[in-house]
Amino acid sequence: MDHISGFVPLSGGNLHYLQFGRGKKLLLAFHGYGNNASLFLPFGRYLADEFTILSFDLPHHGQSKWAENALLQRHDLDTLLQTLAAGFSVSGFSLMGYSMGGRVCLTIVEMQPARVERCLLIAPDGLVFNPLYYFVTRTFVGKRIFRRFLTEPGRYMNFIEWLRKKEYLDASRYRFAMYYLESERDRSFLLQVWPAMSRIIPDRKRLRAAIIQRHTPLFIFMGAYDRVIPAVHAERFRKGLGSVKLFVLEKGHRVFDSESMPVMANCLINGTC
Repeated sequence: MDHISGFVPLSGGNLHYLQFGRGKKLLLAFHGYGNNASLFLPFGRYLADEFTILSFDLPHHGQSKWAENALLQRHDLDTLLQTLAAGFSVSGFSLMGYSMGGRVCLTIVEMQPARVERCLLIAPDGLVFNPLYYFVTRTFVGKRIFRRFLTEPGRYMNFIEWLRKKEYLDASRYRFAMYYLESERDRSFLLQVWPAMSRIIPDRKRLRAAIIQRHTPLFIFMGAYDRVIPAVHAERFRKGLGSVKLFVLEKGHRVFDSESMPVMANCLINGTC
């Protein structure tokens, strides 16, 4: 898919994006942890006639230039949306987010519900409160433990193994911990990204109220075998929200592929599935 690059300046740096498609409507896309803006390029095959798509590199990902220790703040999202609305001469837009990018989308829906026309969420983070993430990114003690855990992993290996043996740590979280302890580069990346994104968490009470008031069409696609973000999170989230449609596919965390992408794209194009 042909595309062009651009940047949006924010308080912590410059967010890079890929622009593709030729449609009159604007679609903003946000990838997951460890991905980049090119993740959504395959969607162009299905969406290019209907949407102009801006797929963003989140802080410390892709070609975005982000200052060390800088946080992506909620007011940065306001700045981003105002810049795009003015630059593309639109008053509203649709959203698409995968995993961590789904949390960005949910925060935007909560903050500026009047601007959001449709929202596609793919195995999204942010559907439920994550106490561990809050603890290690928002509390003094948690941040110290998190940093020491990633900079001195050897001190914690026996403890992690003990938690696994006692079944206090389930298999998926154990694999997650082992994966990010494997190399210094992976540990350093996690230490940058998690804090940088820690302020982008939706207020769930306000989010639900906004969805109910605006009847915002939200389409959530989850994997039945997803151990990173279980489908039950979406099932709980959608209760009482008539405009939220949930689809559970026979897949893992990487929910979208050549089979599911046309279905997802149809939801955005038609506003229904």
